[in-house]
Amino acid sequence: MELEPTPPRSPLADLARNLGAGLRALLLWKAAPALRAGAAAWIALELLSLALDFGFDFARAGPDGQFMADALAGKLFHLPWLMLAVWAAARLAGRPEAWLRGVVGMAALWIWLSLLWNALALLPAEVWAELGDAVDLVWWAPAAWGLIASAVLLGEVFEARPARRLGMLAIVGLCYLLPTTMLGTQMPLWVATQTDDDGETARWQAARSEALIYRQPLLLTEAIARVEPGEPGRPELFLLAIAGHGAQDVFLREVDKVERLFAERFDTGGRSIVLANNPATVLDRPLATVSAMEASLRALGERMNRDEDVLFVFLTSHGAEDHRFDLSLWPWELEQLTPQRLGALLDAAGIRHRVILVSACYSGGFVGPLAGPDTLVMSAARADRSSHGCSHEADWTFFGRAFFDEALRATPSFTEAFARARAAVGTREAAEGLEASEPQIAVGEAIKARLDAMAADWQRMPRTLQAQQGGPSGEPAATSSCDQARC
Repeated sequence: MELEPTPPRSPLADLARNLGAGLRALLLWKAAPALRAGAAAWIALELLSLALDFGFDFARAGPDGQFMADALAGKLFHLPWLMLAVWAAARLAGRPEAWLRGVVGMAALWIWLSLLWNALALLPAEVWAELGDAVDLVWWAPAAWGLIASAVLLGEVFEARPARRLGMLAIVGLCYLLPTTMLGTQMPLWVATQTDDDGETARWQAARSEALIYRQPLLLTEAIARVEPGEPGRPELFLLAIAGHGAQDVFLREVDKVERLFAERFDTGGRSIVLANNPATVLDRPLATVSAMEASLRALGERMNRDEDVLFVFLTSHGAEDHRFDLSLWPWELEQLTPQRLGALLDAAGIRHRVILVSACYSGGFVGPLAGPDTLVMSAARADRSSHGCSHEADWTFFGRAFFDEALRATPSFTEAFARARAAVGTREAAEGLEASEPQIAVGEAIKARLDAMAADWQRMPRTLQAQQGGPSGEPAATSSCDQARC
């Protein structure tokens, strides 16, 4: 009897079945029988994943934008790691012939996890602000669940024994989740095109231009060369200001305003260096990198009178729970700054008298490692708390405004200004229903006496900047502590 030919499988039907299997795997239900393996099925899932990423990027940026082909590399970065993880799991189970089936299952599962992450990223900043300390838990919960679901799925596909399924959990974590997580925030496939006045697209093009590579060494050299040596017998203040995170303009605005305020209030004109990560300034100002900080501190140490002068280091950016200060500018991979690294740089530069203010989430983690008899350390938040006000549109963060734009215009004492700023920030946070950031301070005995003596001289200086501006400047309302849950 002649058998009827089997009708060809529909690619769309296979895609639908695989998506259904991926959803079942996400819910820890039996998924392997529903999978439709094959190269075409895998390609269809990856194309769908790209389309969904594009759709979410489009929804965030709006129709007035442009496609960023350079972002494709980041979106496809996971592919070799996916293949490696599934291959290792298949070898562990002794089922290498089922490798492609495992790859298709993993691709289907992680489409659903990607959908969840993208949906979370669309939540308004106010929602993230209300989550408080639970932000990281909400953001990383899908990854932890995906790790468990992946091990369950691969164990089912490869018919592995329970003990080997635990090995698959480690394999997926080390060979897939860890490397893809370390990639960090990826460039979107669709970027909003701003008006010509904003010049947003041109700014980011400058950040990745070849000209930056050749221009930056010259900019740093020029900035260092402009620093004048201190005058012996007259204690003076020097300034190093750092704007770390390049994607939000508030940090650039803060260091610009602080540089001007200090020049007028504390006579630091000719004795300051500003390093900033921002696409608008990459061809005009040195980048805020650990290497640039090292060179700047070395030069400041050489020009300062070691036993008389004081260096004020102001750092403003995002911060992490492990107390890493964010130094970032897409698409460059920059070393992050830790309190230990900063302390080592200051020691190597021979800078004795230090005032350090770190304005970032979890910045209280800098206080203990940097405290000492000759050091005043201040932070905008406790070691386990977020700071607030780092919205892109703001002129100041909450603490930056309270300390620099308000308190230091009324008193030349850094410790008194801190006390006033801490109270003002607490009042504002309570009024807006935000978790208290609880700024921290550590005052060394020797530095306190030195700063008190210098404050008496500063008190007699004319407050020309305040007179010119008519008092503290305003800023747009900024109630969120971080942009899309990133502190």
